[in-house]
Amino acid sequence: MNSTITIRLNEEEKEIFEEYSKVYKGGLSTMIKHLALEKLQDEFDHAKISSFESGMKDGTVTIRPYSELLKELGIE
Repeated sequence: MNSTITIRLNEEEKEIFEEYSKVYKGGLSTMIKHLALEKLQDEFDHAKISSFESGMKDGTVTIRPYSELLKELGIE
């Protein structure tokens, strides 16, 4: 089931969005969905990286060579 979301734009914003949407051959809706999903993915990735870096600093995350994992799994 599809849902509809309304976004209110002034004329200047509308022109900018319409001009930019020409890059996305699917039109304005396609462009907005693409950009929104891309932004969400970037935010998610940033949160995961920050969590990893914090874990490295406080010692709750450790890394090891790939070769050690292969040995542990018996896949040398």
